[in-house]
Amino acid sequence: MEAISRWFAPPEMSRLDVRSRARALWLVSWPFFAVVTVVLGIAVLVEPHTLARRATTVAAVGLLISLLHSISRAGRPTLASWMLVLGLSVIVTQRAWITGGIHAPVAVFYALFIVMAGVLVGARGALVTAALCFLGAILLTVGTALEWLTPRPGAGSPLAGLVFVVLAIGLALVIQALVTFRPRRERMGDKVLQMYVHDMRAPMQVLLANLEELRENRGGNARDLEEAIGGVVTMRRMTTSLLDVSKLEAGRLSVQRSVTDLSALARSVVTSIRVLQPDREITIQAHGDPACSCDPELTRRIIENLVSNAMKHTQRDGRVQVVIVGSVSGVSLGVIDEGEGVPEAQRARIFEPFGAEGLVSITGYESSGLGLAFCRLAAEAQGGTIRVEDAKPRGSAFIVELPRN
Repeated sequence: MEAISRWFAPPEMSRLDVRSRARALWLVSWPFFAVVTVVLGIAVLVEPHTLARRATTVAAVGLLISLLHSISRAGRPTLASWMLVLGLSVIVTQRAWITGGIHAPVAVFYALFIVMAGVLVGARGALVTAALCFLGAILLTVGTALEWLTPRPGAGSPLAGLVFVVLAIGLALVIQALVTFRPRRERMGDKVLQMYVHDMRAPMQVLLANLEELRENRGGNARDLEEAIGGVVTMRRMTTSLLDVSKLEAGRLSVQRSVTDLSALARSVVTSIRVLQPDREITIQAHGDPACSCDPELTRRIIENLVSNAMKHTQRDGRVQVVIVGSVSGVSLGVIDEGEGVPEAQRARIFEPFGAEGLVSITGYESSGLGLAFCRLAAEAQGGTIRVEDAKPRGSAFIVELPRN
């Protein structure tokens, strides 16, 4: 029973874009099957003699959706989405051919399939589905006119039915255009913002290089320069996180996996960060095999964000700990601070973009709300997870779980 329940559950994928498409297909297909089953069941109560025909329709739709759910779970949700909308269009046309040509439910189902195609595979999917439905309507009209099929009792002119279907298809395309037009305008605004942020990184890099050169020339007495460099590094991390959060949400940031020693990666990150605060106590502990298959650059950025976050929430004389634990299935990386902790009511929200915005640490640092969102998206893109727990005796422990393979 548990295995069956897991099979029917929403698919879990490592890539964010694939998981999003798979879940969209799951949300559209199974409720549609439930509605078809209920509607045709009511129709059988009204017309008991249609039981065999309507049961065949329910079985065909159920078989199609089950097959496509299996394809989606195998990592091909886009192919499954195309097969769903085109397959349903063919099934409705075939059933209409058997039951007497064009009638009102055919137009309703065609319009519904076009909208479903737009949701699952975009405007191109809506147009292809509309073309297939139009061809189906033409076939049903010609079949009725040439008496290749037996019209329904009391059916009107096949030409009138064709006009009704064409109007329904047109209405569905208009709805699809209205649904997609507004998000497109919003995306254009996001694109301008991303271009602006991208262009900000170049002058910040120049400023950072000059500050570092000035620090080297000044020798050891460079506290103000250290703080200036820290500010620029933070700005650079924020702009990079903003761009990458957008790419990860859209599934446009590729994951390049390789076998990576998380212990060595954490030591490298801590060494680079400690330059900004040489007196900061940051310890690293490793237990078990620390190697896993992950994207080393994305994972490095996760560790950088979490360690920097811990430093901001821990007093200068406090300690930040990085704990890595290897197991059979994966590697756990925990970053522990000595701050005030995260209230349980806010623990889910802080991993959303700008969800941690406005939260102030005990050192006076105010979160931008991007770093933890990036950590969550980057971990999920690699098939991992992230969570926050209470540390003992105080503070927070941010724990990233990455699969071994």
